[in-house]
Amino acid sequence: WFHFRTFLFGVLLCGMEHRSLRFGCVCASNQNRSMEAHDLFLKNGLDVKSYGTGSSVKLPGQSMHQPNVYAFNTPYQTMLEDLEAQDKDLYAQNGVLRMLKRNSNIKRAPERFQDTSNK
Repeated sequence: WFHFRTFLFGVLLCGMEHRSLRFGCVCASNQNRSMEAHDLFLKNGLDVKSYGTGSSVKLPGQSMHQPNVYAFNTPYQTMLEDLEAQDKDLYAQNGVLRMLKRNSNIKRAPERFQDTSNK
């Protein structure tokens, strides 16, 4: 994050015409790192898209060996409701519900980079 924030500060400080720049953020499931960066870019007025690169969206489950698995393009709100129904206290405690709420305020659903035509 240090390098990204330094870059972003440099873009804004130098007065670069950042409106002509487009940014893409990636992580495996388009949930945590890519969405945190997506949010930060948006808050600074930059044109950004975020993607996952895995075969599916994986979130922590009730054990390390049983993740919750969703298809890309499953709405964040659907995931949120599913996990609340499974064990609201567990997923609130580990921060997954907060993350999904943040994500749903940014965009509708996680997107898989390999399936996107507008790159």
